[in-house]
Amino acid sequence: MNLNKFLKILNLTSLCLVLAFAWLPNKSYSQNLVNDISAPLALGDSAELFTETIRIISRSQKIFIITNTNQMLYKGDFITIVLNEREAVARALVGKTYDGSAGIKILKIYSLKNWAILKKGLDVQILKGDDSRLFVKKKTVETTPEEESIESEEDLYKAEIDEDFDSFNRDNRLIKPDNIVSAGYAQYRFENSITGDTLAENQFNFTWAYQFSDNFWFEGLYGRALFEGFPVQGTSTLISNFTFRVKYTLKAPFYSYIMPYLGYQIYQVSSPNAGEDPTTAAEEEQIINDLSKRQFIGGATLLKRLVPGWFLRGDIGNDILAVGFAIEF
Repeated sequence: MNLNKFLKILNLTSLCLVLAFAWLPNKSYSQNLVNDISAPLALGDSAELFTETIRIISRSQKIFIITNTNQMLYKGDFITIVLNEREAVARALVGKTYDGSAGIKILKIYSLKNWAILKKGLDVQILKGDDSRLFVKKKTVETTPEEESIESEEDLYKAEIDEDFDSFNRDNRLIKPDNIVSAGYAQYRFENSITGDTLAENQFNFTWAYQFSDNFWFEGLYGRALFEGFPVQGTSTLISNFTFRVKYTLKAPFYSYIMPYLGYQIYQVSSPNAGEDPTTAAEEEQIINDLSKRQFIGGATLLKRLVPGWFLRGDIGNDILAVGFAIEF
């Protein structure tokens, strides 16, 4: 099994575990876990440490290529990355070794402050095997404003999964993966000039957005609304919404993103029985023509992160008002 295939399987397993944890209904349990991770840890015995060098860090910062000059790393090894022979940084799994190098997958972060120090070319210490015996909680700890710890669920989102291992050190993207797909709900309303009533039906929509450059997206949307008994009893009309958008990602508070967009919208109307009644044929054809429209659009999409990889989504613009869910990959 090659490295890419192994890491994809590992990523899928990690994603399932993260989603299962994030949807646990017991909020107090989640808070307790965050508090436990936030507790200061001290490294005990460092006699088994050996030094390797970071060669490559993926743009997701979850896949590392490090040296294996000591020839002590093997596929399937669980390791701990350590700085200064005493400060544990992260827990990882060795996925592949080849020609003096090892590919590792980050599983858990012990220190965000030290995690930020990791970079290409940095020498780090490695500890193989079970590391539980090496950590003890300090009874008293003096902290400074510069020190960081995992204090909220947002810090857990730093363990996002990204399966794109071909591009490295691309940190400009606010949303790392290239693709976002979503399903949403809206209402389509218009006035029936024949009866004078305002008609409304559910419009379910589906989108696929591709990040073609850092923070720039191209998105396609398809939505449909089926009106039974329109334009007259015994007939039906299908309204299809085709929308194309160019979007840009902006970071917002509360683990959210705002994506302003510009684009073009096409409404196609299918009403095979329209105009069959000679008494209302002209009015029916006029309504169908009015509903079949094309227009330039503008608005914004709001993405609110729920758990790693999943978002609550809202769209507001002159083309649609919709809510739904989205997933990145």
